[in-house]
Amino acid sequence: MNTREAELLGLPFNIRNISTRTQNWNGVRIDITKAHYDEGEILHPLGYENKTRLSVNLDEVGGITEPRLSKNVPCSAEHKPRYMAFAPAGAALWGYASKLRYCYDATVMFDLESLEARLEHHVSRSRGEAPRLRYAEPRIWTLVNMLVAIPQDDSSYQLYGDSLTAAIFAIAFESRETNAHSGTLAPWQLNRVVEYMKLRLPRQVELQELASLVGLSQWHFARAFKASMGTSPYQWQLAARLKEARHLLLTTEHTIEDVAVATGFSDYMHLIRQFRKKIGMPPATWRRLHKS
Repeated sequence: MNTREAELLGLPFNIRNISTRTQNWNGVRIDITKAHYDEGEILHPLGYENKTRLSVNLDEVGGITEPRLSKNVPCSAEHKPRYMAFAPAGAALWGYASKLRYCYDATVMFDLESLEARLEHHVSRSRGEAPRLRYAEPRIWTLVNMLVAIPQDDSSYQLYGDSLTAAIFAIAFESRETNAHSGTLAPWQLNRVVEYMKLRLPRQVELQELASLVGLSQWHFARAFKASMGTSPYQWQLAARLKEARHLLLTTEHTIEDVAVATGFSDYMHLIRQFRKKIGMPPATWRRLHKS
């Protein structure tokens, strides 16, 4: 890319190419960016200045990246692998690097006021107002990696994406109230949620729906459900879909494509992948072995 092309795109001249895809879960927006660079220094605004955001460094090759609050003032925090940088709305972030060849990162954007109401989770204001550079939080880094691995525009992962973003939000802004609630669901709560999910197969269910059934925030509900069942709401729903898929494979002549649609998978390849992963073989093979 030459200097003129870079100017037209608003990019530093030594960024060779850049691609960004966007996901939205639970009112949280995630921009996932991959960029390749030519040799040289890089110094440019990271954008999203009007958003409260968390920039997560997923991978870098060649050099190391450095977030800055001011263009010409180096970051005083020591570089850490898998670091993150947080900035409240209105605060600019700059990115600097030298000898960098490749960078893979995700920017998670929060509307704190609406999320606090939607997730019914108290935000620690001190954690939401002060910038933090090059800090490590392994839980968030792992959750963001799981989130960016979700196939784009695949609604069958609704519960999964909702659960991950609720957890990221709660950990990023955790306060004393975050850790004040623990334990399992009461039997009536568990029964209500399980029956609700059973009745709505194959329709996608949002985490907010389930949490509201038992009067909990999404974060506390997801933790209590897993403590009660030993699995997350998404994994429980996935197991229920696979159980129904096995039933249809044994009792009907439906094609694999029809079974996938009837059980809420995004397409037949998604069903095949999950069947292989959980059952150990593709659905067609399982049907031949088990159907009388």
